[in-house]
Amino acid sequence: MIKNAVDVPVVEIKMSPFDILRGFKELFHFTENLRQPMNSSSIVAFCNKKSRKKQQNCRNIANKHAFQYWHKNCIIYICESDMLVFGTVGRNKGMDKFLIIADDFTGANDTGVQFTKRGIPTKVIFSKVENEIDCQALVVDTESRGLSGEEAYKRVKEISESVLTNSFNCVYKKVDSTLRGNIAEEVKALYEVYRPELVVFAPAYPANHRTTINGIQHISNTPVSKTEIGRDPIKPVIEDDITKLLQGSIGEKVVHVPIDSLRSGNLDFSNNEFVTFDAAQDEDLIKIVKLVGALKKKTLWVGSAGLANAIMQVNIPSIPVLGVVGSVSEVSRNQVHFAQSKGVKVVRVNIAELLRDKNLTPYIEEAVNELKQGCDTILVSSYNREDYEACIQLGSKMGISKEEISTFTQQTLGKIVENILTNAAVSGLFLTGGDTAIEVIRHINAKGSRILQEVVAGIPLMQLEGGPFHGLRVITKAGAFGEINAIDFCIQKLKEAL
Repeated sequence: MIKNAVDVPVVEIKMSPFDILRGFKELFHFTENLRQPMNSSSIVAFCNKKSRKKQQNCRNIANKHAFQYWHKNCIIYICESDMLVFGTVGRNKGMDKFLIIADDFTGANDTGVQFTKRGIPTKVIFSKVENEIDCQALVVDTESRGLSGEEAYKRVKEISESVLTNSFNCVYKKVDSTLRGNIAEEVKALYEVYRPELVVFAPAYPANHRTTINGIQHISNTPVSKTEIGRDPIKPVIEDDITKLLQGSIGEKVVHVPIDSLRSGNLDFSNNEFVTFDAAQDEDLIKIVKLVGALKKKTLWVGSAGLANAIMQVNIPSIPVLGVVGSVSEVSRNQVHFAQSKGVKVVRVNIAELLRDKNLTPYIEEAVNELKQGCDTILVSSYNREDYEACIQLGSKMGISKEEISTFTQQTLGKIVENILTNAAVSGLFLTGGDTAIEVIRHINAKGSRILQEVVAGIPLMQLEGGPFHGLRVITKAGAFGEINAIDFCIQKLKEAL
């Protein structure tokens, strides 16, 4: 550990300059127990001392991007090295390199973006690899979906032989979540070249209503073969049993893990080479990645963009978002309920109770605990109409007007947010309700903001300027704006790397 002259925490991280942008997202997890807010003087970057220019460039990159992923006060030393230390999971890794083989252009892109969202430089190419790879994630589009099985096998094998002369930490065969294409033949081709110890096949993409139950691939709860995909006039999908699909071409024993066994953890596939999985929720895919990762085997991953996202979520977890909903609009309430159904945690701030007892600690602690567990969290002052009416009725009895209750609510939420940000890491703030938004901004002492983009019509993404939370990304939304998924969408947007 490097010593420093001032009395503030120091974290020493070794990483190459190329990895700095990717690393910052992980670095702030590393400082989980540090308490005070960070400012621009807290970030120090050191590179090769022989190169003043490189050292200055590194420092500039660090200062420019440090506040996209807000955390506590620390001095971070970034030293030129081949090793990146991921403090959260206690493992040492060199720069990960990812290979994705896709059978069409749209599939190449929807899987590649799962890596880009985590700040990993990603490139899509359409042919054999002839030069050294200059990106961290390479997606090869083989354009083989419409070919015959034999032609697809030959093309994927030829491309695999050229690209696998490079070294990759993760090899991923992207397949269509509706099982279109020559999946078995292409998996066989890649398997013969890569020679993994384990092949994992999990084509589910729950976010797009593609699930695998009892080994059968479904679209919106209907087996694929019974949908329009199964009636395609050129190349219908007639086999929606993923185990049979794979085994037909591989010629090896394929073991299937049903969803009950997956969720209970009562399973052992460590001695099997080919394994297929059920999955009906994003959490199922994450569990698959964790179970397989624990085996520490050379693995060929086969799946849609859903499994690719799960791999990223486990290995490069995103920092959660804090949302604040002070609007009493029914539109906002429905948006909160929708986000909650997608796994976002909700902290209900009981304003009526706080009118009598101004103890904010329970709400602060609940939100901080959820955020520290990596959960996106929303503070809500009016979860339903009854919350609002109870507050107004109590205010009337106490001689407090609606306007005074509204002001009290906004100030209360501002104080809670200020305390949360001092004690937990967030990748951004989502604020609903104009009065609520400005009160929160005042409490965290921002001097202004810089507008970055419009994420949805009338809903901007900005970056705070000035104050202890300089650089924190914020999305604001008028209470009645947006479709039912607006809050959930904005939360995901705040977690993406710019």
